[in-house]
Amino acid sequence: MRLERRCVVDADRDTVWKVVSNPDCYPEFMASLERWETVTEGPADIGSRYTAHWKVGSVPIGGVVEIVEFDPGRDLAWIGITGVPMRGRFRLRDCSDGRTKVTFRLSYEAPGGLLGLIADRVASRQVGRTMGETVKRLKAMVEG
Repeated sequence: MRLERRCVVDADRDTVWKVVSNPDCYPEFMASLERWETVTEGPADIGSRYTAHWKVGSVPIGGVVEIVEFDPGRDLAWIGITGVPMRGRFRLRDCSDGRTKVTFRLSYEAPGGLLGLIADRVASRQVGRTMGETVKRLKAMVEG
């Protein structure tokens, strides 16, 4: 299942990047995030790992995620190392008026063949709402 949510933040890309690239901020703006722990030492970069669990329905879903792309001011992407296979990305691009377009993408696949596909479809509405809330919180945090 692939989902995407967008928003435009009334701030420059560097200001938005300071929040998106700081793992300590994730519990503040990521909706339904129940657990966020640093696994590796040092600042966020390629290879950094975190334990992340989001609440989907009444169940926490997640595992260890690893940053696989870290392009300062532009892109931060991660993959799931354990738990549900997933890939996430925050993409930042300039708008012509000095604001920043933020795109949050998430793809995931529940195990279980046909039953997993059904679970993905059922969960996609809630995951989409959670992603929408996440970009709203990010916008409010940066603009606030």
